[in-house]
Amino acid sequence: MGIKQSCSFTPCVLADLSLLFCILLAPVCLATSPAALLQVKSGLTDPEGVLSGWSLEADVCSWHGITCLPGEAGIVTGLNLSGYGLSGMIPPAISGLISIESIDLSSNSLTGPIPPELGVLENLRTLLLFSNSLTGTIPPELGLLKNLKVLRIGDNRLHGEIPPHLGNCSELETLGLAYCQLNGTIPAELGSLKQLQKLALDNNTLTGGIPEQLAGCVSLRFLSLADNMLQGNIPSFIGSFSDLQSLNLANNQFSGEIPAEIGSLSSLTYLNLLGNSLTGAIPAELNRLGQLQVLDLSMNNISGKVSISAAQLKNLKYLVLSGNLLDGAIPEDLCADDSSSLLENLFLAGNNLEGGIEALLSCGALQSIDVSNNSFTGVIPPGIDRLPGLVNLALHNNSFTGALQPQIGNLSNLEILSLFHNGLTGGIPQEIGRLQKLKLLFLYENQMSGTIPDELTNCTSLEEVDFFGNHFHGPIPERIGNLKNLAVLQLRQNDLSGPIPASLGECRSLQALALADNRLTGALPETFRQLAELSVVTLYNNSLEGPLPESLFQLKNLTVINFSHNRFAGSLVPLLGSTSLTVLALTDNSFSGVIPAVVARSRNMVRLQLGGNRLTGAIPAELGNLTRLSMLDLSLNNLSGDIPAELSNCVELTHLKLDGNNLTGTVPACLGSLRSLGELDLSWNALTGGIPPELGNCSGLLKLSLSDNHLTGSIPPEIGRLTSLNVLNLNKNSLTGAIPPALQQCNKLYELRLSENSLEGPIPPELGQLSELQVILDLSRNRLSGEIPASLGSLVKLERLNLSSNRLDGQIPSSLLQLTSLHGLNLSDNLLSGAVPAGLSSFPAAAFVGNELCGAPLLPCGPRSPARRLSGTEVVVIVAGIALVSAVVCVALLYTMLRVWSNWRAVSVSNSDGEESAHGGHGGGGGKWGDGKYWKVGSPVSWSAEQKHSSGSETASVLLHDKSTEAARAGKR
Repeated sequence: MGIKQSCSFTPCVLADLSLLFCILLAPVCLATSPAALLQVKSGLTDPEGVLSGWSLEADVCSWHGITCLPGEAGIVTGLNLSGYGLSGMIPPAISGLISIESIDLSSNSLTGPIPPELGVLENLRTLLLFSNSLTGTIPPELGLLKNLKVLRIGDNRLHGEIPPHLGNCSELETLGLAYCQLNGTIPAELGSLKQLQKLALDNNTLTGGIPEQLAGCVSLRFLSLADNMLQGNIPSFIGSFSDLQSLNLANNQFSGEIPAEIGSLSSLTYLNLLGNSLTGAIPAELNRLGQLQVLDLSMNNISGKVSISAAQLKNLKYLVLSGNLLDGAIPEDLCADDSSSLLENLFLAGNNLEGGIEALLSCGALQSIDVSNNSFTGVIPPGIDRLPGLVNLALHNNSFTGALQPQIGNLSNLEILSLFHNGLTGGIPQEIGRLQKLKLLFLYENQMSGTIPDELTNCTSLEEVDFFGNHFHGPIPERIGNLKNLAVLQLRQNDLSGPIPASLGECRSLQALALADNRLTGALPETFRQLAELSVVTLYNNSLEGPLPESLFQLKNLTVINFSHNRFAGSLVPLLGSTSLTVLALTDNSFSGVIPAVVARSRNMVRLQLGGNRLTGAIPAELGNLTRLSMLDLSLNNLSGDIPAELSNCVELTHLKLDGNNLTGTVPACLGSLRSLGELDLSWNALTGGIPPELGNCSGLLKLSLSDNHLTGSIPPEIGRLTSLNVLNLNKNSLTGAIPPALQQCNKLYELRLSENSLEGPIPPELGQLSELQVILDLSRNRLSGEIPASLGSLVKLERLNLSSNRLDGQIPSSLLQLTSLHGLNLSDNLLSGAVPAGLSSFPAAAFVGNELCGAPLLPCGPRSPARRLSGTEVVVIVAGIALVSAVVCVALLYTMLRVWSNWRAVSVSNSDGEESAHGGHGGGGGKWGDGKYWKVGSPVSWSAEQKHSSGSETASVLLHDKSTEAARAGKR
């Protein structure tokens, strides 16, 4: 027992003695041990060597960044190492600085957590750790710092919730936790901070609403909760913060109306509520904020009229109401007529405001006006020069009309003039040349005309000029080179003519040049080589010509070149000096020679368009190195050789156009690995072999055209896997076999062309399931047989159907009458029979000829049922029968004629003999008589032969018999 008492008693006695010792020797107890500071040093990396003097050889109070209590050696009250680039972690040993009142380690590169041991520094009044890379959560132990007045630990990577324990820091005046990754809600306990003057919680991910307990912070002067996810209504108790000077609730999700109570904040100079979902009208009470200098209510859903009066808000300099639903006109009393208004910046863009802008001319202090994206009308007032301090004037995206007035030249301070997308007409006034400070001049998308005045080249501060989409004509000013600061020159889509001025080469700061869609002529000037900063140049759709200057190869910063649709000729090499090209578009020129392999040095190339030139040689295999290429167009040239398999390395290709060349070899199967391919056009070449089934793996393919080649074999059924396909064109090849029914899976096809091949077999009924087929279904000039499937009547969107020159038979199915969109039909030269359905009679007869069809527009059908067309065998049998019968008839007729002739001769001889015998002599007189007897005897024979229907032989026999009897009787006499 005695041991226990002894053991328990000893610490108490020692503690009491220690306390008594410290009371008697207070300065010694408060003295900071250099060892604690050296431990802090050991945890830090010191790139600038500011801690090199921290050693035991020197007095701690002389160390850099150390402040001591005046007159008391060794009592450290301040540590300030801000902005020295220190890194490392804050060591827990910092808690050994028991006398410390201020710690400033801000604006360094410190990492790791905030040591919770800081909570034991009960003398600490200022803790500044902002702008580092500290992580972890805010230690609740900081709530133990009862004397803390300033806590700024924002701009770090702190996460988690704000500890409610901070509400215990009753002396706190400044709490800065902005620019972290804090979440959760605003602790209600912060309402206990009666001394709090500045609360910055912006740029976190805080949720919930503003707690009503915050009304207890009666001393608030600065409240920033911007850029969080706070929601609900803005509480009206904010109007009770009588000392509040700055209120920033921007970029949250607050809703409801703006509390009228805010109008009671008589000390308020800054009010920012932008980027919420506030509704209702602007409270008139805001006009009572006499000290207000900045008012930003932009990007909300505020409606009604512009009810803010700068005449009442005498100190207002910034008025930002953009991006709301405000309507009506700009109020006439926006500014006082006595020009006492201090309003310098007025932003009303993106509302529904209308009328003119004459009311702004009373705001004589205005420096910036942005009323863009509204519905303002009328002319730009000639009195605009009553605003001599105007620096920025943005009137774009309205409906202003009329000409730009010459008074604009009196705004000598003007730097930005943005008038694009209006209805301005007329020319650019020459007086614009007086604007020596003008940097940006945007007149694009108007209806302005005339020439570009030479005086514009006096605006030597110009950096960007954009006149796109007007009607300016004439030449580009010859002295354009005076604009030494020009970075962007956009003159596209006008009616400019003449050559590109050589002085343009003096614009050495030029980065983007757009002269496309004009009528420019001549060659590119040699001075282009001086445009070393040039990145983007577009000259397409002009009449520029000639070979390119070789010196263009010196332009190493080019990223986009578009010279399409001109008359340039010669080699491509001058354009290939840059290795940073992303777009090279030279379509429809007369460039010649081979495609240089060096084009593949620009590994970031996205579009390479060389179609419609006179290029020869093979496609360089090096193009396969352009792995980011999305469009490759080499069509309509004279390229030869095989398609390089290396193109399959261009895995991002969406368009591959090689049509209209002299390419040979087979279609590489490896193209099937291009899963992003949307268009593959290899038509009009001399390709051979089959269609690779691997093309069915190009799942994104929208267009596949292999027409006008020498392809053989069948159509792979794998093509049916191309379910996104819109166009399939295999015309004019030597394809055989049947049309695969798997094509029905290409249910987005709107154009199908398989004509001029040797396809055979029936038309698959499954084609009737291609419900999107619209442009054409062309199966003509093949060897297809069988009947036309009735299912084709389901293609209700189809506009053209061509099944001509096949071997189709049967009748035309009546289901074709359902094709109400059909305006082109050709069924000619088949074996079709029967009547043309009446609903198809509006098509010309040529659509049906070469069949056994009848009915309009052909000849009408007879009363009998239409005869079936005979087969080839039946035709041969019938023809042979006809020939045989004809031969028999001919033989019979010939035989009859011979018999008649023979009988006639016999009768004539017989009668001649009888007459001679009767007259008894053979003298010459018998001949004379014989003639007479001949005609006499011959007459009955002749008559008998002509008049009787009996056979000639029978008649002759009877007559001969009679005359023979008569002769015999005469002999007997």
